[in-house]
Amino acid sequence: MAKALRTAAFVVGAVALAATGVGAAVSLGAVAASAATATVATVATVAQVGAAALSIAASIAQPKGSLGGNPTEFTIDKESGIPYAIGRTYSAGKVVHRQYYGSKNSLESWVAVHSLGPIKSLGPFQVSKATVPFQNGAAIGTYAGYMWLDQQLGACPEARALQGPQGPFPGWDPTSKLSGLAADLWTLKFDTKGKKYPNGVPERGRILEGVFVYDPRLDSTYPGGSGPCRLGQEATYVYSESPALHAITWAYGRVQNGTLVAGGGMKVVGIDLAPFVEWANVCDANGWKAGGIVYTSADNDWDILKMICQAGGAEPMPVGGQLSVTFNAPRVSIGTITSADIIGDVDVPGTASRRARRNTVIPRVRLESHGWEVVPLNAIAIPDYVAVDGGSRPKEITFPLVQQVDQGAQLGLYEILNGRELDGILLPCKATMIGYRPGDCLTVDIPEAAMVGRDVVVRNREIDMATVGVTFTCRSETASKHSFALGHGGTAPPTPDLSIPELDLSAPDAGDWTANGAVLSANGVSFPAVIVTGSADDRPLAGVLFEYRPYIPDADSDAGWSGGGLDGPGITRKEITSVTSDTQYEVAVRYMVGGTYSDRLVLGPVTAGVFSASGGAQAAIATSFPIGLTMSAADTGAVAISAHTRRYTDGHVDVAVNGATINTGLEPGAFRAIGYDDEDREGGAVAYQLFEDDIDARASPDHPGRHYLGYVIIPTAGSPPSGGGGAAPPGGYCVTTDTPILMADGSEKPAGEIVVGDCVRTRHELRLNDVAGGWGIFPVEAVEIAESEDVWEAEVGGRMLRATGEHLVYTGSWRPMREIGAQLAGTHTIVKMTVTDAHTYVSNGVLSHNIKMNTPEMPNQA
Repeated sequence: MAKALRTAAFVVGAVALAATGVGAAVSLGAVAASAATATVATVATVAQVGAAALSIAASIAQPKGSLGGNPTEFTIDKESGIPYAIGRTYSAGKVVHRQYYGSKNSLESWVAVHSLGPIKSLGPFQVSKATVPFQNGAAIGTYAGYMWLDQQLGACPEARALQGPQGPFPGWDPTSKLSGLAADLWTLKFDTKGKKYPNGVPERGRILEGVFVYDPRLDSTYPGGSGPCRLGQEATYVYSESPALHAITWAYGRVQNGTLVAGGGMKVVGIDLAPFVEWANVCDANGWKAGGIVYTSADNDWDILKMICQAGGAEPMPVGGQLSVTFNAPRVSIGTITSADIIGDVDVPGTASRRARRNTVIPRVRLESHGWEVVPLNAIAIPDYVAVDGGSRPKEITFPLVQQVDQGAQLGLYEILNGRELDGILLPCKATMIGYRPGDCLTVDIPEAAMVGRDVVVRNREIDMATVGVTFTCRSETASKHSFALGHGGTAPPTPDLSIPELDLSAPDAGDWTANGAVLSANGVSFPAVIVTGSADDRPLAGVLFEYRPYIPDADSDAGWSGGGLDGPGITRKEITSVTSDTQYEVAVRYMVGGTYSDRLVLGPVTAGVFSASGGAQAAIATSFPIGLTMSAADTGAVAISAHTRRYTDGHVDVAVNGATINTGLEPGAFRAIGYDDEDREGGAVAYQLFEDDIDARASPDHPGRHYLGYVIIPTAGSPPSGGGGAAPPGGYCVTTDTPILMADGSEKPAGEIVVGDCVRTRHELRLNDVAGGWGIFPVEAVEIAESEDVWEAEVGGRMLRATGEHLVYTGSWRPMREIGAQLAGTHTIVKMTVTDAHTYVSNGVLSHNIKMNTPEMPNQA
């Protein structure tokens, strides 16, 4: 070592500028900026090549891995570029300056860069993987008096230059700032006895937590996001190990002093954020992380992006001029392509090529338990595939940014399973299919191409203006592969081919389903029903179809059936409410298998529940409302209720109800709902009651005669009386009671007959532009009936609609009734409905909005 200490000083890379006063970081930044300028073009070129290819697979092949060297080695390499640390990982550091100085050259200082900054932390300093403690920059313990350390996390600009134990030294002074770089300055003192460093300069390194990233989920300006995180404002970034978030941030790029120093440099509009956000949620759910170090000039920007994506089971791809991503996750088909949608020749491979069909994977990952080196995991063989292939066909796959054993195994299995799918399926379609995008899961039902009910994932989309069509490049999608890869258990899914599996269209087993008559109640309203309970068997189902018909002995097996609804395969309870009281019915259960319905399992006959007269009166009481009512609460606790008229929805004569003042003795801020019992609907001097729970003030099976008024809140001392709530006629978004509403089974029911718990078929307020239109079945969660003088009528789409002036209808955009050429229609009884989640309903064929629209600037308000 003494001979080594007499060697002339060795200056690397950027340090040549340090003596000029410009600072080392300028040189590193210039190198990185030059590299970034080149790699932006590279990314764009690769994206264009991928978009033009029949299969995207060529442009998103397995990444090469980092070319910048091994981050565990403490090396001098001016060509490796700036290290870029992702997640929690190990770094020995890239040396940018080395100098001998002091008496007899007894001191040797090393300046090493660990990452572009800022980073979250530089962990304990380790020598030969053992932690060396420092106090005020000086080592304590074994290396006391022989080792010093100064460090920085990469702020831009840095307040000061890194310092040695004796201050400035040759080639390094206060102007030698490494702004924007996480680095340390390590100093050793020559041990004349050779006991401290018997083998020369010891192995050194740090366990660090790397760069911060942008998370759209924490950005209030991104739809659905909440928080201060903003793309391009690095001070708002957060620390994360999510591959998806690192991919977004790398694609956008890292900018220091107005210069792109790392990443793709893409504009915000060039990144399709929505699939990245969905992918981030999948990574969180699976526990998938990215960790490791890449290098800004040695590694191609596109390759780095692919390495990051690979760590999360994803592939970057161009979609419509934007950077998007597709990833491994269970998928649900959002549409069907049939023979009628095809305008050209369909091309489907008979099976995956033998070269692609591997049956054993050997993942290579970087493990902390193995000194942070990349090591192979034990081979994972899939016995069923080995048997089919006639022997082991292994494939070794390196995951440069994966540092977890389970994650490496799962991703390796995904590679094997995806490699056995049918890839390169070409579907030339009509322009009506243009709304589908890469990453979407579709069902292909083209029997002449041996594709019957086969799910595929779109891998690429080409729009052909000459034929006014769109060609999809797809890969078959086997649903069971996801549970197999993530759980590494069960039975491996069969290798896809063009054989059409025989469909099991037998009727459901008789013991799987039962039917019974019942009377259901909701919000004080009772109605007859037939309830079907059970569960589907384990055949691959698309849905469960329920049918019903009045019981007629010896009726034709296919005659008279009405649709009770098509539900998902997981349904266990079906309520059929469009039945008449005390009537016998037969119920049929059928399974949808591969686009075809199975035979019927016929249950019954069963008798629908009895809808008693008292139930009708209870319904009328529950939906009745006050006219001319005012309520107020004083700071003394007194509640004043005015005289008013009660109106019923079943034609019962209006009744006059006396007012009253109740001295409650309640404290300020107390809430009380108000109701009274009057089962015979006589009115007059009723006994008002106060309830802590609003539900208790309403009609129910236990209190069928309870009339609801509303609620009051006692004001604070010295405040004026407060008005009541809930008793005033609802306004805003209401239709008249005779308006037909589309129900879940396809029938229509007058709005005045809708009760809480009914289900309507409608479109979700936020999915009007989806290809599938956002249609679904949604429950009614609240109903209020009242009188309104602000009712307007207009013809919308050929249908007459009456509703309040502020009621919103969809005519290509949401518009209130009074702004679409409507005329005042006078006073009418109206219904205000709230539909869970969808916030819309179909009223006489017109899509209506039931509450204030949900936008980032204006959240839903009932």
